[in-house]
Amino acid sequence: MELDDLKQAWKQQGGQPLTTPAITAMIHQQSRGPIAALKRAFRKQMVAVSTLLTVVIATWAKNVSSVSSHLLFWTYLGFCLALLVSLYVNYRITSRMESMDEKVKHNLEQHVTLLEQRLRWQMIGSRAVILFFILLLEVIPLYQHVRMLATWHALSPVVRFSAYAAYLVFQYFLSRAIAQNKFGKHLDHLKRMLDEFN
Repeated sequence: MELDDLKQAWKQQGGQPLTTPAITAMIHQQSRGPIAALKRAFRKQMVAVSTLLTVVIATWAKNVSSVSSHLLFWTYLGFCLALLVSLYVNYRITSRMESMDEKVKHNLEQHVTLLEQRLRWQMIGSRAVILFFILLLEVIPLYQHVRMLATWHALSPVVRFSAYAAYLVFQYFLSRAIAQNKFGKHLDHLKRMLDEFN
């Protein structure tokens, strides 16, 4: 097994930096597992966000005159672009994990920790953006007439805020489950592999 070969080579080197071509080849072979899965997940999310952004832009292209003054559209556009940049940075970090040839264990630990922190901040950021969108949904009708929002505001505030609360709870649990399924299990696998180095 490649991991056993890597551990054996690590022990033979006495914890010294591993830069031999054989170790690099083993990292590349081993990275077809969790690292490749992380890369695929980041790529899929980038494609999904790009597709959603394209659909929203195409939909709003029909009403070009109202787009320039529509705060909700521009906020959504900014959110999607920031999310794309964040996903791309995560993808690049994951790609660097494949091409390491210095201190293997140390670099993998650093990159796994960095990815965990970035994913945690990404979840916190997405929740903050949802709260911001809820605020916009409540404030925009005070300054701008939007037919869809006028219909929403015709409902009782109790109904609206109950729907917001239900959505926030649903989003909290769903986003945690999705993050664990798409990214967390692969990062956990990498951490278990790092523990086996010792």
